[in-house]
Amino acid sequence: MISRKNRSTLWGLVGAYLLYLAYELFRDQSDTSMSMAVRVLFIVLFAVAGVGLIVSALVVWKRAQEEEEKEEKPDDQDSMK
Repeated sequence: MISRKNRSTLWGLVGAYLLYLAYELFRDQSDTSMSMAVRVLFIVLFAVAGVGLIVSALVVWKRAQEEEEKEEKPDDQDSMK
């Protein structure tokens, strides 16, 4: 089973790849096989999806990190007794 931290890392990588695709569509203006309206639509779509995935991945990763820290704290208190 994949942990929440690993899943969020994968989401972040997918989000970064979507941002890369949006950048490549923006940068390569010489390709005339796609109309400008469709190109702008996909640039916006990939950019919004990429940023959304990265943000949600960071939130999930941070929550998983906090849960791990909470689970470790009671063990530290038991060992002190």
